[in-house]
Amino acid sequence: MTGTLNAWIDWLLQTLGLTGPSILFVTLPLALLQSLFGFFPFAILIVLHVSVFNVIGGMLISWLACNLGGLLVYFFFRRYLYHWFDRKWGSRLKRYDKWQRYLNRYGIWTLILLRTVPIIPNNVINLMSAVSPIPTSSFIWGTVLGNMSYIWLFGTLSSTLMVPREQWGIYLTWYGVFFVILLSVFIRRHWAHLQEDKRSRASE
Repeated sequence: MTGTLNAWIDWLLQTLGLTGPSILFVTLPLALLQSLFGFFPFAILIVLHVSVFNVIGGMLISWLACNLGGLLVYFFFRRYLYHWFDRKWGSRLKRYDKWQRYLNRYGIWTLILLRTVPIIPNNVINLMSAVSPIPTSSFIWGTVLGNMSYIWLFGTLSSTLMVPREQWGIYLTWYGVFFVILLSVFIRRHWAHLQEDKRSRASE
């Protein structure tokens, strides 16, 4: 499936004659569609951006595009289609009930985890957030930091063939520092909740 999508995107770029920065005319609309439908891995766009705009520029553009798509989907569904979506599609999210509970409980931190590790499709995360009681500010911060974490990590890993090993190591080291800071803040803020969840699992 991914190979087919790669070939389709390459064909589209060649057909439209887009190279260099002009590929944004294709990749930005695709980022918005991915945030709504999730029919292809966002990693494809990260690789395209990194290959054209180098590592830092490519990751920055991917981060901005992913944030824009997530925020537009979230606000659109929460403002205009909240009740319709909850009535028509809410039952289809039952498979993600566990993560929905975590989202309601930990808010921003669950978003950061889900966006860093692709456990759940990106578009489903946006829709789950739209029908959850999570505050808008928590969604924004969770999306901004979560997308930064995912794109920083994947962009670094995908750049191994494009940058010297020393430079790649620097990107990965700073990502490790970023991750440790986030983890430390999470544990400090939610230590009581973590202990409560641990006791709850032990009593089951």
